[in-house]
Amino acid sequence: MPILRFLIILLVLVNAIALAAWQGWFGQDGTRSEPERVTNQLKPEQIQVLDDAAVAALQAEARSAAAPAPAPVVVPPPEPAPPPAPVVEAPPPVVSVPKACVAFAGLDDEAADRLTRQALREPDFTARDKATTDVTSWWVHIPAHPTKDAAERRASEIRAKGWNDLFVVGENGARPLTISLGLFKSEASAKEQVRRIQAKGVRGVVIEERGDTTHRIEISGPAEALIERAAEWAGAYAGATREDCLP
Repeated sequence: MPILRFLIILLVLVNAIALAAWQGWFGQDGTRSEPERVTNQLKPEQIQVLDDAAVAALQAEARSAAAPAPAPVVVPPPEPAPPPAPVVEAPPPVVSVPKACVAFAGLDDEAADRLTRQALREPDFTARDKATTDVTSWWVHIPAHPTKDAAERRASEIRAKGWNDLFVVGENGARPLTISLGLFKSEASAKEQVRRIQAKGVRGVVIEERGDTTHRIEISGPAEALIERAAEWAGAYAGATREDCLP
């Protein structure tokens, strides 16, 4: 027990000595106190009192340092110059050639066909055929068949139905392989003939006007060339009447 008590007293003394040393109770050589350390850190001999102008200068300097640096100005590259427009040559001016028109009237079928073919062989010529028919009769018939045998078979069928007043136009005729059923001077007579034939059960009967057909050929083309050719045609078609027309 005496030893334990001695150790406790010794421990208390050591703690007391350590506390005194930490608080600086033993003089300046020991650990410095907190107020002394603060005083040494402030260094009052180096503190300066600034006037208003110096304070304003320091504030301006601080604002300049805090202001963001201006963004760099990016200058876009120059746009490339557009390519030069292609040079388009103007088309040569169109020379207008005066047109003319001449007509030959009173031509029959053959003459009209021949004159039309002659006119169309000329450069830049056109031809128009205006036909006029003076009706003199009405033809009752059944239109042409593709072959002679077909026409003969159809004629036999009509005869078998009791109608014998007919004939088949030959292959060398004006209307080959047509079955003719009569030619009449009036339209009323032709219609009565059709009624009687249809009463026998015959179908496909038609009426066609017949007469003298005349043609008026109108020819248009360059004036100078047409005048020259028209003089030649007037001599070749002496029976025709030369007339003016619109190109």
